Amino acid sequence: MKKFACQYAIVRFLPYLETGEFANVGIVMLCPDTGFFEFKLLTRIRRITAFFEELDAGIYRRAATDFKLELKRIRQWLEVRQDGAIDVELARHLFGELTRPREALMRFDGVRVVLAEDPVQQFEELFGHYVARNFATKAYQEQLLEKDVRRVLTDAKLDKLFRPETLGNTAEYHAKFPFVHMENEQPVKVIKPLHLAHEDPVQIYDHGWAWLGKITKLQALKQLPGEVLFAVQEPAETTGERFAMYQEITTQLTARGVQIVPTTHNDEIVRFAKIH
Repeated sequence: MKKFACQYAIVRFLPYLETGEFANVGIVMLCPDTGFFEFKLLTRIRRITAFFEELDAGIYRRAATDFKLELKRIRQWLEVRQDGAIDVELARHLFGELTRPREALMRFDGVRVVLAEDPVQQFEELFGHYVARNFATKAYQEQLLEKDVRRVLTDAKLDKLFRPETLGNTAEYHAKFPFVHMENEQPVKVIKPLHLAHEDPVQIYDHGWAWLGKITKLQALKQLPGEVLFAVQEPAETTGERFAMYQEITTQLTARGVQIVPTTHNDEIVRFAKIH
């Protein structure tokens, strides 16, 4: 699939020039070859006021409103012409003018370039990373693990055999798994990446037991196949409370017939995924 060169810049809110302190509050992105231009600004004022305790929230609201008007004007300039053509040079010029250094509450940290197959998805990922800080959540960590497992399956030419599926039934209980091999509309093999390397041992325990409960319930309903593998991100250390929590969870999963492999053991994941 073709990749497009996209330019993007992080929007920073800098209310006090004297200290140089700032907060990432938005993303602006342009893909000149396709005419894609998008922007998004942070709407959670509480994060701004928590960081800048003395600041009147209205200052950010007014600055964000004025900035959005400027971005909307640029979007109007970049609309596709009636003949379907895109003025690439105009797009680059306008983006350059927008992101040039400025002395204002809203400013940019500099233009960066990323290659994207899907500019819309790439834009959302950039906002999630630099503004929403998705990387700090366990859900984001497992998204990364899913990408790693998908890459392993793709390299082994096994990715077409697995797809996301919801197992169980709506009347009693169900859970979604990212990699399920189906035969005759029945699940045969399941692969689930699981992040158990949280900094807080309690989070390891809570997240692990949540999935242990899902497995136990689905097995009781006879809605889970016999072959289930969890590719687990484990703590770096082999002693201490985090490792103890990890061991407790994986021991309980193994007792229920779930195969446990570290996420780095690609050969074992491939061996499990092969359909004989």
